[in-house]
Amino acid sequence: MPCTSRYASAADYATMMCLPQPLDAGDQAVIETFLDLASGDIHIARQAQDGCSCTETAGALMFLRVLNVRIAAVLNRCPCGRGNLSEGEQRMWLEWAQAQLDAIRSGKLELCQGATGAEFPYVTWAEHNLTEWAAVEIMLHRELRYP
Repeated sequence: MPCTSRYASAADYATMMCLPQPLDAGDQAVIETFLDLASGDIHIARQAQDGCSCTETAGALMFLRVLNVRIAAVLNRCPCGRGNLSEGEQRMWLEWAQAQLDAIRSGKLELCQGATGAEFPYVTWAEHNLTEWAAVEIMLHRELRYP
């Protein structure tokens, strides 16, 4: 899914926030606005890893839907479509969402099919030190790989 639209619908939001359904037009418009605003944070995190041009896994699509709804629920301060989140729950959801956005941005969380995240164990070759300079270079590569 290209980074151009929201990842969740107003119905997804209503289901997760235990809102009465079907939503009236006013509530739906407010919820969709907050979903659009929240999706911007996700788009920026994905663009940092060039992840907007790939095909997501089914699990990634579900994860992005939940992330979109949670960020929108934290942003939503309007009386309509707000749900029943306490201040503590809002803070907890915001911290969780920030951790997920950081994981997407850093590549620790991979959303694309056929790709692996930054923490996937992967070695293409074993480095050998044939000179003293090669030994230093190997140590430098190890430091860069595992900070």
